[in-house]
Amino acid sequence: MFGGLGLLVLALFHTQVIKGATYRRMSENNRIRLIRLEAPRGNIYDRSGMLLATNRPAYHVYVIPEDFNPSEIPLLSEVLKLSENDIRSHMSEVRHASFTPVLLKRDVSKEMAMRIEERRPKLGGVFIQVRPIRTYPEGELGAHVLGYIGKISRLEYEARDQSVYHLNSWIGRTGVESAYDRELRGEDGGRQLEVDARGVPIRMLQERKPRPGSDVYLSLDMKLQSKLRPILGSRRGAILLMDLKTGGLLSTLSTPGYDPNSFVTPSRNEERLELIGSRQRPLFDRGLNGLYPPGSVFKLVTAMTALETGLITRHTTFNCPGYFQLSSRSRKFQCWFDGGHGRVDLLTAIERSCNVYFYQVGRLVGPKLLASYARKLGFGSRAALEIPTAEGLVPDADWKERQHHELWFPGETISFAIGQSYLLVSPLQILRLIAAIATDGSVVEPRLLTSNGHPETVTGNVRSSAPPIGPETFRVLRQGMLRAVASDQGTAQLARVDFGKLAAKTGTAQAPPGDPHAWFGGFYPYEDPRIALVVFVERGRSGGITAAKIAKQVIQVYNELYVTSAA
Repeated sequence: MFGGLGLLVLALFHTQVIKGATYRRMSENNRIRLIRLEAPRGNIYDRSGMLLATNRPAYHVYVIPEDFNPSEIPLLSEVLKLSENDIRSHMSEVRHASFTPVLLKRDVSKEMAMRIEERRPKLGGVFIQVRPIRTYPEGELGAHVLGYIGKISRLEYEARDQSVYHLNSWIGRTGVESAYDRELRGEDGGRQLEVDARGVPIRMLQERKPRPGSDVYLSLDMKLQSKLRPILGSRRGAILLMDLKTGGLLSTLSTPGYDPNSFVTPSRNEERLELIGSRQRPLFDRGLNGLYPPGSVFKLVTAMTALETGLITRHTTFNCPGYFQLSSRSRKFQCWFDGGHGRVDLLTAIERSCNVYFYQVGRLVGPKLLASYARKLGFGSRAALEIPTAEGLVPDADWKERQHHELWFPGETISFAIGQSYLLVSPLQILRLIAAIATDGSVVEPRLLTSNGHPETVTGNVRSSAPPIGPETFRVLRQGMLRAVASDQGTAQLARVDFGKLAAKTGTAQAPPGDPHAWFGGFYPYEDPRIALVVFVERGRSGGITAAKIAKQVIQVYNELYVTSAA
């Protein structure tokens, strides 16, 4: 890609190599310069080999302050279209290491590079180098997981391994670019040059070639994710899909998104500032780091806890008159269905998402036991993913006493049981819950990276849910989730497809003062689950309408790409 120009990137080797009197003597006698050859950063691909992050050649302007005559700053300012103050400010960054090349301007045009070369006799110490600059060919697609890179700050440089990083380094800021920065950046090489009194190279003395960074392959399917993006439209939300056989995440779509090229392209500074200041928070990954009350999706945890502790069976019934009271004088906790569901058993309660049934179950279970099972299912802790994820919050009486210095009230248990109260979860945590139910508790920890670039070899860490949960409990939950989709009274019926059985649970989570959040968590196909999916729509109003309709389209896209096309 870089042709004969090579990957020449400017930065002196560390002053530990040649320093003090030795350095000055060599400089005065031979005018030796040590130039860093920066390794090209490794590429990032999706599971099918689609290129998501790579490099392109770009002209960069550098200056070695020791070789530069300050009287030429006005001329340099005119040529670079850079203020004199900016030039002085850049040079001051290395005032104690004046032989260190300073980056003045990135990614200049070929015309500007030629103008600088024409003025080299007057601009001693100023030179052009071609170096790799990061680019993201698919733009917004996968941006939250990919992340982006940025120039290292002095504080970051001083805190890092200075045999690897230098003052002109660009480092991973977020996502995979950050988590795998050392692997992606490779190993720099170097070139020793002899220069004349004006800083113009005379000859090369020796060279060590750089070792390119390692490529990274992700489990994500960007063809799939590109088809899912229009489904969310202008909504704020997330769509997560996980391969239940491997743990590989197929989609981590979060909207609104952003183009990471804004962070590596100098001409897009205004766009970058708009992204940072946007009230829509496009840089925020709602799927992996958003924390929200889960609403009725959490009823699955409440049911699981009660079944495993023997407090209920699948046949246990409660009457739903449309509300629940702890006592005749206490407040009424409403069911979402004002007329009431009548007497229902557990499967019917899951199918119709009866609040009153789970109020009763929550009262039996209590906050301590419910919190314990929730935590052991992964809520309240970060997933073992390769990039940072949100921890969430699982409340109980001890937590409230520590945090608010208040007692836990019985009414808070009632709210907790239906996924409200202080409970906060991420869409990724709900995805792990659905995966556990679909696989009889063999929770495959989600993964983003493949092994050696082959998606079929992706293997997550399989762990059994603790405490051990019996297969009958999972079977009951799956049956209730199937009915939620298949029944004409099921809350997830709008997700029904005609080519297979889908099992799911919806949620409509109150989050005043705005509209409720919409949730959908399910797995497909029912008989031999291949994927778990979560749809989350911020302020989406209804899980059974907004999220379920989106989920139907998601399953249709998945079926088109993975089932129909493979037939």
